[in-house]
Amino acid sequence: MAKLKSGGHNPSTSHRGKVLALLCACWFSFGFASPIAVQDIVSDSIVAATAEEWTMQPKGADACSHLQELRLALSTASDGLGTISAGKRSALRASVEHSAGRQRVVAEDKGSRLVRRVALSGSRFADDGPELAAWLFASQSDAPNSLAGFTVGSDPEILSAVSTFHRPEDDRLVGVPAILADLVNNNGADILATAYVPDDPLHAMKAPFDALLGSAESSGRFVPPTVEGDHPWMREPLPASVFSTAQQECLATAIYFEARGEKVEGQAAVAQVILNRVRNPAYPESVCGVVYQNQDWLNKCQFSFACDGIPDIVADRRAFEIAKDVAMAVSGGKIFLSEVASSTHYNATYVSPVWARSMERMTQIGSHIFYRTFGGGWS
Repeated sequence: MAKLKSGGHNPSTSHRGKVLALLCACWFSFGFASPIAVQDIVSDSIVAATAEEWTMQPKGADACSHLQELRLALSTASDGLGTISAGKRSALRASVEHSAGRQRVVAEDKGSRLVRRVALSGSRFADDGPELAAWLFASQSDAPNSLAGFTVGSDPEILSAVSTFHRPEDDRLVGVPAILADLVNNNGADILATAYVPDDPLHAMKAPFDALLGSAESSGRFVPPTVEGDHPWMREPLPASVFSTAQQECLATAIYFEARGEKVEGQAAVAQVILNRVRNPAYPESVCGVVYQNQDWLNKCQFSFACDGIPDIVADRRAFEIAKDVAMAVSGGKIFLSEVASSTHYNATYVSPVWARSMERMTQIGSHIFYRTFGGGWS
């Protein structure tokens, strides 16, 4: 057998090389499917769904394939690629024309939710923001009712319904300072004590009807409750002049100099004695007349500060303000001490006056002892 020449070419080896080169050329000519492209196809297909939602699962066709297929779980759907039957495989293009059934919303394309602002006709706050804010946060404001579209006190039927459930005790502490709240024992007050008159629409509606009724109780005058041993003059209301500024100043001055070192209950007791004397025909009919009676008698008047020869200078303004509150509360009937009752006299515990033996001792409050006369005046 003849030997091959050196450098000879084997035909089978050359054929295998050509096949390998052809495969490599095809490989690089078609390239690989990008994962991002597959994701784009999935995203676009989901957006294009209209009547039903598509459930898509990427699945490889072959182990060596560079293409990806999507198995579509849908009975029938059309998106411009043709009809797709459920359970069948279909290659999808990356460029899909979206359906108008579900559109992507871009933030820049969205308009404002506030279409327009319309000022309420007749509103006093239509163009004034600061005034509206001040009104909303002001005390005693009817803002909640007005904002809800209600005009307070505008409907008599509503007020009539409210009055059905209104209780007298609801007005018990109207206008009363906190320091006196525990002493208040009267739901109402003398109508002349305007500090305690509720100013809501309900009471404004009831006032004309009360004025038509003739009794002292319905007309709003305070008459003290009486018990056995009290005198007939206790059943009369105070003179209207008692509520004037000058008379209230005299009463507060007497409370200040006679009892400013006492608790508010002791101060109220002194005020009640002074007002009992105003009711009693045996004494002057004004507060100032009672307080300064016999002030020219040195150390022999009814209230020692008025005739002790010492100038009446108010040094403690806070104590004087409390005395003024006590004066109005007792005058208006918000505070009436039943243990003091119709007492017209009192003395300090460190003295023993002769006149005390001829009177009925009622009670002791703080450093003062209170007495009621047997005969209605001086015994």
